[in-house]
Amino acid sequence: NQTARMDEIFQYGGVEAIPLYNCSSMSSDSWTNQFGMKRPILGILSIIYGTLFEILFIPCLWAMLEKELWRMSCYKIMFFVGIVDMFALAMNSISTGYLAYEGAVFCTHPVFIYLTGLWGLGLWCCSCLMNILLLVNRTLNVSNSNLSDYVFEGHRTYLVLLIPIIYGLYFVFFTQTCVFSSKYYAWFYDPFIFPDKSSEYTNVAHGINNLMIMCGTFVFYGYISFALCKSSRAGKSPRIQVQSYQILYQSVAICFINQVSSSVYVIMNFISVPEWIIVFAQLLWQLDHGCPVIIYLTMNPTIRSGFWRKITFKKRRISSVQTTSIRPFPYRDV
Repeated sequence: NQTARMDEIFQYGGVEAIPLYNCSSMSSDSWTNQFGMKRPILGILSIIYGTLFEILFIPCLWAMLEKELWRMSCYKIMFFVGIVDMFALAMNSISTGYLAYEGAVFCTHPVFIYLTGLWGLGLWCCSCLMNILLLVNRTLNVSNSNLSDYVFEGHRTYLVLLIPIIYGLYFVFFTQTCVFSSKYYAWFYDPFIFPDKSSEYTNVAHGINNLMIMCGTFVFYGYISFALCKSSRAGKSPRIQVQSYQILYQSVAICFINQVSSSVYVIMNFISVPEWIIVFAQLLWQLDHGCPVIIYLTMNPTIRSGFWRKITFKKRRISSVQTTSIRPFPYRDV
């Protein structure tokens, strides 16, 4: 099974030299004309969307670097999630938009699409685990603040963040890439070179990742909602009731986008689905990496005020920091 893992790139001396990714039977123009489909509207909209949200991310992340926020582990994690989202948008929105506009398929730009697919796959899986890490951080703050301090206090947060980074790199170097098809406006394991060999293009690890995230996030969000409601009834905080509903609504929104996009992407690589579902899954994937900005600016007063300060170059007034947020949550000091 000659799947295109990074080690096989070195083994064969290039992407196209791998037997299952050999495009030599036709020229790149012929592959494009026969199997591609130019999508100028989707392509341009995708590029605009990706560029806009890349720009919006910058002041949001800049606001998180303020001393009052950076001392809290939740904002450290949120910052790195945002960095991953920015890189992912460059792949799944800007690069994808260019390829869709051109009507490209794998054999149009085999090396570029191969490397971009690895990049996107690694970033997706890294983002999934970082979101789980953020949920763990929240859960521990609800259920065991001492353990939360032990795991996330100070520079320990950076060490914990190495876990999703290494996890994402595993998918880059040791699993099969995904490749773009303008015909379906989506990324698949199968480059559609050999119709009789579709079953040989699989990425079991990616499927396991998505299933793990689907189950794990629902469990964590359910527990957090239960713990917040329990704390509210116990009267532990005068603001806990409002915060419990905030976290619930935001969690449902993020969870829905993340889980639906990951689920459909796994399913459509193994069974035939209508084209509109494939396009819908791609749009959800793009939204998944852009939605944190929407959440920051609509549901997080702290980041929203910091955002406006950064774009208007105003200095921060000395005041207490409100820590209901983001993908927000009431933190003590972590």
